[in-house]
Amino acid sequence: MTRRRSIGRAAWGAGRAAVTACALSAAVCPIASASTRRIHLTVALRPRDPVALAREVRAVSTPGTPEYRRYLSPRAFGTRYGADRTTIAAVTRALRAHDLDPGHPSAGRLSIPLRVRASALGAGGAAAGAARSLVSGALPRSARASVQAVIAFGRSSAARPLALRDPNHRSATLSRTLSTDLATGHQAATVAGPLPCAAAVTAAAGVHANTDQTIAGAYGFDSLYAAGDEGQGVTVAIYELEPDDPADIAAFQSCYGTHAQISYVRVDGGAGSGAGSDEAALDIENLIGFAPRANVLVYQGPNAPTGVPGSGPYDVFNAIINQDRARVVSISWGQCEQQLGPLAEEAESVLFEQAAVQGQTLVSASGDNGAQDCDTGGAHSSTGPAVDDPASQPDVVGVGGTTLQAAGPPPTETVWNSGSGGPGAGGGGVSNRWPMAPDQLDTPGFLHLRASAARGPACGLPRDRYCREVPDVSADADPATGYEVYWNGADTVPEPSGWQALGGTSAAAPVWAALFTLADASTACAGSPLGFAGPALYRAAAGDYRGDFHDITSGDNDFTGMSGDRWSAGRDYDLASGLGSPDAGPLAGALCADSIRLGTVGGQSSAVGAAVTVTVHASDVHGAHLRYSASGIPRGVRMGSRSGQLTGRPRTPGRYRVQVAVRDGRGARAGRSFTWSVGGLPRITDARLTGSGAARRLAVTVASGRHAPWLRRLRVHLPVGLRAATDARVVVHARHRAGVRVAGSVVTISPASPSPTIRISLAVRGGDVEPKARLSVGVRAGSTGTSVLTAPLNSGAGA
Repeated sequence: MTRRRSIGRAAWGAGRAAVTACALSAAVCPIASASTRRIHLTVALRPRDPVALAREVRAVSTPGTPEYRRYLSPRAFGTRYGADRTTIAAVTRALRAHDLDPGHPSAGRLSIPLRVRASALGAGGAAAGAARSLVSGALPRSARASVQAVIAFGRSSAARPLALRDPNHRSATLSRTLSTDLATGHQAATVAGPLPCAAAVTAAAGVHANTDQTIAGAYGFDSLYAAGDEGQGVTVAIYELEPDDPADIAAFQSCYGTHAQISYVRVDGGAGSGAGSDEAALDIENLIGFAPRANVLVYQGPNAPTGVPGSGPYDVFNAIINQDRARVVSISWGQCEQQLGPLAEEAESVLFEQAAVQGQTLVSASGDNGAQDCDTGGAHSSTGPAVDDPASQPDVVGVGGTTLQAAGPPPTETVWNSGSGGPGAGGGGVSNRWPMAPDQLDTPGFLHLRASAARGPACGLPRDRYCREVPDVSADADPATGYEVYWNGADTVPEPSGWQALGGTSAAAPVWAALFTLADASTACAGSPLGFAGPALYRAAAGDYRGDFHDITSGDNDFTGMSGDRWSAGRDYDLASGLGSPDAGPLAGALCADSIRLGTVGGQSSAVGAAVTVTVHASDVHGAHLRYSASGIPRGVRMGSRSGQLTGRPRTPGRYRVQVAVRDGRGARAGRSFTWSVGGLPRITDARLTGSGAARRLAVTVASGRHAPWLRRLRVHLPVGLRAATDARVVVHARHRAGVRVAGSVVTISPASPSPTIRISLAVRGGDVEPKARLSVGVRAGSTGTSVLTAPLNSGAGA
């Protein structure tokens, strides 16, 4: 949802609009006659057990489950979750009986392709509805319950490319600064990986763009390149609904000295020929620029032709997932949730669940209209809050946009928002369709995922539930600080041929797709693909957020300026930038850290001076030796690098945010954070011995320290000469009932619940005690450590 903001402006010209309209509308321009054309539709089938399928999606993505990373093949998926063969046969027979032409079902058994004569549907905006009605009417009532949707996209629901140019060609200070760094060789000296040729460096300054080398340095890709990781051995699919000119891609690779293997897969006849509208060139070149040794499969299919419906946008997804050749999928096309419609969304969602169960990582641009994704300027336009599909789908990683103000590293960024007079803003907000999935819902409170704006009513749920939040992450997308791409374009577009400056969330999505590719290729992942990356992203953020991400804390994506500060950036997660942009080196290791099983470390509380032992439990699935480290721990406590134990005696009261990290020799890393409260020492406020002979009584009162956890257990050691008989009478005054155990000279008191004060009165026996005798009490308060207190044994004794 992007280019519509620029088409028609003086900076673009009428020719640009014509080229884009053709690319958006036709498999081959011009369109063939509707009377002879056969269009592609798809009958999407319901999965056999939706509840079990959703459960398996989470299981294969969650460490510790028996199914973790035990991915299925498409055929195994079809056997377990696809429609049964009886259903498929019944639907196929019904379609053929009505002179329709069904094809073979998909390997996952979730869809049946169908060819229909366009002349049977009529023309105009109602043709998509007519196509759905035609197919639905051919199905007997017994078969309709097994059909989830008849996929027929029309003009209003067709996917849109998410690449943008800056119509004003703003030469911001940022762009000049970055280009100057390139021209002086600064970046070439500090960034590993592919290097741009002199022509690209010179052109970058002229078109006010950044080479991929600059962006790679800003986001920490250079550390992965330095380790020899350039994505080798990993296959990436690029989703396209327009053609590209292979000569453009060859020119880019020649400049950067890369040799990525690129193959094309045509779906439903392909997307036509020519240079396209620049979207495909941007997607392919950005992916190559950041993962230069990956194997690239470009899947090309038709978008919904003007006035003629089709299932091309769905069928391209279907081909990528059912062929299952790619581990990572980069998507830079999308549509507003409300305009796509719930039936198509449901069909997509089940397909994306299949991808997750097969171990495929789907990455999608989140749109270029900010928080108002349906504000297209067309007949169905709306300025209300809306997000973009498929980035809003629960099993897809949605990528938002930033303005890269300085490359750093670390980079300086704000949320991308050109304002309503500019080309666009990074998409983000709350889905009106999907509930919040566990990868977001189960995050710690400090990440701020459970925002009030995401309360259940926004997506038709009860108020005590939450809706899916978008984006998950972000990267540079502002066309004014954009990416340099080689595209010769068309004569009708008023741009110089060759090197171009492009942006949009289209440009950001391949950056993240490349990062996941490098992670899959790394020694840390050890050949086991990430699969659906959402859970791994949020686990990494929970473990070491500021070590793995660049937090975007300024700007907003309220494109129309109608929603106040609802979409403003803030600390940690926000609806404008998600978790932020990547620090690729440490993040790639954290994403692969699932090879390390790290147990949960709950909140800790102890007292000053109390001996503490906190054990971090971890193991490596490959059997590698682990090294432990910790930061933010209380003074007086140390971490055993091999034992994983935090031991010592805290010296200073306070509330500490402790970060624990575990690493193995393969580059994998896992992290956990927890809160440790250290309070003042407990104290004995009274210790007295009264009476004589058999009537002696010992009275002891112990209180918890200031700001310290309450008392959990007392162990009173009587002075020499005194003992408590097993039949001695013990009276305990505490906030709750307490258990008492008497063993000679030791009395143990354990309240049923922690108490701020415990007072005991105990009948004791024995002879005289020394005048200077002292009472010793072991006190356990909080979750860690025991303090040993002593006090003189007389009337009014203090701590």
